[in-house]
Amino acid sequence: MTDQQYKERVTKAIAHYKNMEQFGSSMIHEVKWQYADMAKGGDGGDLGFKERGETTCRGINYPGYPDRFFQEVCDLMMWDR
Repeated sequence: MTDQQYKERVTKAIAHYKNMEQFGSSMIHEVKWQYADMAKGGDGGDLGFKERGETTCRGINYPGYPDRFFQEVCDLMMWDR
């Protein structure tokens, strides 16, 4: 992932999660936990299904994303990590 792609993905994630918070999505609590876990190098937990041989949040939704992506999103969203 190039620096430009990285910045675009961080920006897109922030906009998406701010929208979720604004409209009171019940999923935001799970997302916060997943991002905090992945910010520490974790896998964000098992999603309960298999895709491309993966079962975790990180493996399915964020293959190849560095820990710093999740750290930056948590920091910019002012979420605990």
